[in-house]
Amino acid sequence: MEVKNMLNRKIATSFLSIAMVLAVVGTGTYAFFTGTATSSANTFATGNLDLDIDDNNENVTQNVTASIVGSNMVPGGTASTGFISLHNSGTVDIAEIEMTTTATETADPGNDSNLGDVINLTVLSGNDNTCTSGQVSHTDTLATLFGGTSPLTLSELNGQTFDAFPGITAGGADKYICISAQMDSGAGNAYQGDAVSVDFLFTGNQDVSQ
Repeated sequence: MEVKNMLNRKIATSFLSIAMVLAVVGTGTYAFFTGTATSSANTFATGNLDLDIDDNNENVTQNVTASIVGSNMVPGGTASTGFISLHNSGTVDIAEIEMTTTATETADPGNDSNLGDVINLTVLSGNDNTCTSGQVSHTDTLATLFGGTSPLTLSELNGQTFDAFPGITAGGADKYICISAQMDSGAGNAYQGDAVSVDFLFTGNQDVSQ
């Protein structure tokens, strides 16, 4: 009798195990609906920061020449003036514009003078080609930064970079840099026949921290 009961329990346990296995297997046979959606062709592209310039006799480009010219200069004579117009032709705002000045002597018969020492500069920025509208004078600031005192001479500006000219928004109104150069009234005979060539390199920065 005891053997029969044990056999019945084993059979019952086996059936229970089989039922549990079938239940587990059965739960894995159900199907479920799904749906899909796709976001495609997501693109990323950079803007461009494009600083162009022109002056009184050249169209908008990235290189102009002879924007400010002084000939037959004499001590205390009439100042030579000119302007460079700055354009943001890109799609990215320019936060500030910097100017690097390079002056090179091209004639010095006496070899004991540098014309840049006696060329006094006035540097303005503004909204028109005379820098009358929206005028900001940078002359004293430049003199303090690079020379210590006024007047600001070309030699003091030579090799220096000034990074505080106003910026230009993309598609915004042009800005102008107006420069006047006058030979110092105290310049002596040593400067006769001297000549100097000057390059102004302008760089547009996206951020003022650059």
